Amino acid sequence: MIDLSCLGIDAQSSQVYRYLLENSGRAHPAAAPGLPAETLAAALAALAESGLVRRADGTDGTETAGRGTGGWTVIDPATAVERLIDRRFTELNDDLRRVTAVRAAIPELCATFRSGRAQPEPMDIERLEGLAEIRARLDDLAFFARQEVLALQPSFSPALIACCRPLDLRCLRRGLSLRTVVTRDAVENPVTLSYLKEIIGLGAQVRVTDRAVERLLSYDGKVTVVPVDPQDTARGALVIRQAGLVTSMVRLFEEIWSSAQDIAVSTDATPLSPAERQVLRILCEVDKDEVGARQMGVSLRTFRRYVADLMQRLNAANRFHAAMLAKEAGWI
Repeated sequence: MIDLSCLGIDAQSSQVYRYLLENSGRAHPAAAPGLPAETLAAALAALAESGLVRRADGTDGTETAGRGTGGWTVIDPATAVERLIDRRFTELNDDLRRVTAVRAAIPELCATFRSGRAQPEPMDIERLEGLAEIRARLDDLAFFARQEVLALQPSFSPALIACCRPLDLRCLRRGLSLRTVVTRDAVENPVTLSYLKEIIGLGAQVRVTDRAVERLLSYDGKVTVVPVDPQDTARGALVIRQAGLVTSMVRLFEEIWSSAQDIAVSTDATPLSPAERQVLRILCEVDKDEVGARQMGVSLRTFRRYVADLMQRLNAANRFHAAMLAKEAGWI
């Protein structure tokens, strides 16, 4: 039996409707098997309200609109069901608009919630206890960040990826800059590498360092979060708002970032061909593809294909970025 529940027709009404369609002009609905008289009457009323059937004794001529069945007229499904579908689509679109409007109000609701808690002004250094409290605070900090999130992440566990992923994706959807430095051990883990490449594809910047680093998160250069015990992050975290400390930690991040290697370069072991090296050198010297193609002695299309392949391999935002990354990697 076709399921019409998504159109507001319950199983019993659907059974009666199917019976009327199959026996139109040959049987009275009272003969529908397995249904008490009261249930049958309720089903017919529901079908009539949905516009699938009408009483055949109406005075408006509707008895000729469909096929009579013992006092009831079955409306052509091509018309009646299509109307129900159209009505349901309208309802779903209305629901979608209302849900979207609620999402837009979330910042206002959150601000009202926080203002109503009557908490004291945030401390310069606040200690969080337990993973649940830490994750809740990171969610808040990521939500209210407006410009940039910086992260030093020496390693990723599956649980940490599960925690970080929704926050990172939300930040990237909102257009925030997301820069992360990981250790080389981290990118040797296929699960971690897959996650990092996912966020890179959405606009994040990720670099790899050979230095020993401790976990650090910074939001808009105003708040920094570090673990109480770097060897056991479950023991708690410190939320630091003291301007001098935050500035020092951001400066440390920038120092590590500047000496780190782009992940696309560090994880690509395929050697460059002589032609690719020549293209990279040309990108450092000229700013027009036409000039580069002439220097290389190839067609413009071939040169641009080389450039596109190298940009994808390096995960570069543009040709100049590709040249810079190639220099950092020692390719040219």
